[in-house]
Amino acid sequence: MQKKTKIYTHTQDSKAIGGIDLIKFPLSEQLEKESEHSESPFETHRDEYYIFAILTKGYVDFVCDMENISLSRMSLMVLKPFQVHSVDKFDPKSEGYFITVNPFLIPNICNEVFQDLHASEQVLKISNEKHKEILDTVSLLYHTFGQQLPNKQQIINGLFMSFVYRVSNLFADSEKKAKGKRNQSQLITSKFQRMITSDSMLESASYFAEKLNITTSHLNDCVKETTGNSVTYWIQNKMMTEAKRQLYYTDNDVKEISFDLGFEDHTYFSRLFKKISGETPLSFRNKFRE
Repeated sequence: MQKKTKIYTHTQDSKAIGGIDLIKFPLSEQLEKESEHSESPFETHRDEYYIFAILTKGYVDFVCDMENISLSRMSLMVLKPFQVHSVDKFDPKSEGYFITVNPFLIPNICNEVFQDLHASEQVLKISNEKHKEILDTVSLLYHTFGQQLPNKQQIINGLFMSFVYRVSNLFADSEKKAKGKRNQSQLITSKFQRMITSDSMLESASYFAEKLNITTSHLNDCVKETTGNSVTYWIQNKMMTEAKRQLYYTDNDVKEISFDLGFEDHTYFSRLFKKISGETPLSFRNKFRE
């Protein structure tokens, strides 16, 4: 057996429309398609994006951050960016939808709910009524993807926002009823991620450590243990998310956006954006507005 030396990170499929992709499948067909690729999404990996899943038939058992979770009919699942996960076993006759979403499209209030979920809380059983409501929205979103419509991008965005707020509300209600046990690292990480706002995203790791009354190294250790990424990564991730939102949703030029985000030098902002994302701000804007 070949030794595994790396956990692969998958990027979103190029056919995603404005940062949203939707797959409807019998799972057996998806497996056959993906078996042609060396880095199957059913092997242990990370994703740069959110995944939302809902089944109409069958089941899929996952291992997510070393915990077993099972998706079946009448349940919803959310996988967060950069979580390590894989498929353990599944019913090949399973049917349903998988939605992949670029993180910048998730509203802050929804992101806070999802980021605070422990792996065991990321699959949620829902009622027949809620299941039908979610499926109706997802089905309409799926059919919109295949249509040629004026303002297609805006329609997709609107339908997705309806979906993500519904899903966020369901998870938030569940979280209030039964909060899973957290270890110290998870609690500190959750508090830290809630502290990163538009007003603090240019602060250093030591700023947040002081607010939490812990050392910078302890904060870094906790965040790294829980998420696999450093404090600096998540601070920059917040900045990139806000920058991408402004590039996507507004017509402000790069200079205006950089100043609005708190950068005194817009050229430094552009260089940092390219260093982190691999593309310039304008390239990003043009790609998602095609």
